[in-house]
Amino acid sequence: MNKLLSNLYGAVVGIRNVLYDHGILPSYLTPPVVVSIGNIEVGGTGKTPFTITLAQHLQKRGHMVAIITRGYRGKLKGTVLVNDNDTAGNVGDEALIMAQISGVPVIKSPNRCDGAMFASRELHATIILLDDGFQHRKIHRDLDIVLISRDVYSETLLPFGHLREPSSALDRADIIVSTKNIFLSGLTASLTAHDLVDLHGNSYDLSLLAGKRVLAFCGIARPETFFDSIRNFSAMVDCMHFRDHHNYTRRDIRQIIRRSKRNDMVVTTQKDMVKLKPLLQEEPWYALRVSMHISDVDYLIEEIDNIVKNRRISR
Repeated sequence: MNKLLSNLYGAVVGIRNVLYDHGILPSYLTPPVVVSIGNIEVGGTGKTPFTITLAQHLQKRGHMVAIITRGYRGKLKGTVLVNDNDTAGNVGDEALIMAQISGVPVIKSPNRCDGAMFASRELHATIILLDDGFQHRKIHRDLDIVLISRDVYSETLLPFGHLREPSSALDRADIIVSTKNIFLSGLTASLTAHDLVDLHGNSYDLSLLAGKRVLAFCGIARPETFFDSIRNFSAMVDCMHFRDHHNYTRRDIRQIIRRSKRNDMVVTTQKDMVKLKPLLQEEPWYALRVSMHISDVDYLIEEIDNIVKNRRISR
């Protein structure tokens, strides 16, 4: 039965891709260059930090960059320019953290074409980074970057495996980047912990973790990477995991506070902290601040530079 359901899911995905491949379902070209950052797995490949890092590199190169994301679980409808004062409940946790960290405009838009047109018309963006865009084929993309964090060639499809699409879908990708210490391509990307930040944005050295009993909690797809990051700084970790994109309640806060009493510190992820801030008072909790290092990032930037130049010439 499990295999049958995965085969049915794969057939639906395959038919949809064939319709796009043959132009029966159209893809729409938008004025900005569109760079998609996506995956074929369910969650936890590092798309958000990769998108932030790539946006920062492109901005330093002088490009007008905007990020478009669907704003998963954000309640606001339509196309929304995200700002620091928004809440994760309105725009989604990933959209909010990208707006707070990336330094470039972030647009929440379930319709990516509308979002790209808004970015071009209102923000004069010349490059769009499409967060989680590999399956969103309605918008034409100039470069497809796919992140891989596991051996996708031995995995099975949803609903009982971890794949959104079969590994053969990687043939559509222009660049494949291996993350989470999985080396299946030339480019790699890895997360690096930098410091701890409190509710007010104050920074603390990671040596603060050494020898401490740390309650580490998070609501992300693959929490072990986060827990291991804290263990790497000689901390004794008490792990607490909520489901991915968990919307925290005051009951959750009370539960965390009760459990924290047997520990010295409480640490969570930046993604979780943006959701918790509206619920917290003066709890001495910290977020682990991380960034993504992309191997041979200059090659990636040059590829995008060339696409931008060629689009200008063709017009």
